[in-house]
Amino acid sequence: MPSKTLAYAYQGTNTSIHSGPPARNVMQDYADVRFIESKGIALEAAQRALYSKSRLAKDRFHWMFPPDKDERVATLLAWIQSVSYGLGSYGLHKFLQSRERGALVVNADYRPAKSPNEPAFDWLTFDDLQPTMDRILQESVAFYDPSVQVVVFVLLPSKTGNSLAIWRRKIMVPNNLRLAYQSQITQALAALRKDYIVHVDELPEKEEANSSAPSDFPKKKRKWWKFW
Repeated sequence: MPSKTLAYAYQGTNTSIHSGPPARNVMQDYADVRFIESKGIALEAAQRALYSKSRLAKDRFHWMFPPDKDERVATLLAWIQSVSYGLGSYGLHKFLQSRERGALVVNADYRPAKSPNEPAFDWLTFDDLQPTMDRILQESVAFYDPSVQVVVFVLLPSKTGNSLAIWRRKIMVPNNLRLAYQSQITQALAALRKDYIVHVDELPEKEEANSSAPSDFPKKKRKWWKFW
């Protein structure tokens, strides 16, 4: 990436939502809010749930919990929606900085000591998420268009730290920002790998449980058609 692109990408990464007037940053001028990064501290309580090898992903990740059952999660999801314009700008910022598909991850149970009323974000790339062995996490990041959307995961670790509840949101990148940085976005997309391999720790159940059972009818030879 050109040095000019990296220069703006690295600016304003350690900022607060309620901080004073922002420093002059061309990209930041499009956003109404500024965000705090935890630099991995917010995810320390979730490390075992994210990467444990002793438990299957289905036992560590719980996707179906209703968000309104926990006030921290409900409040955070509502806040994410309210600042979606700025968060979309920030997510594009992180994509251009890392030059890799990724997601913004936030722990609903963590607040920075210096800013206890604000959430803190981490940017995890596909390579960071692949060892989790969770299919939804990996596919969400492997197959989205980072020039159009930003993927956000909200985590809530259990008290034991062995598992976590998780919610996913997709935020749109502001159109004016996409137009302003079209050349940088095009170059970053062109540099991405062509294939993303999803790792799972459990194979899906077979569609036909009794496929080995004898049949009264002869099997028809399957025909394969090629399409161009």
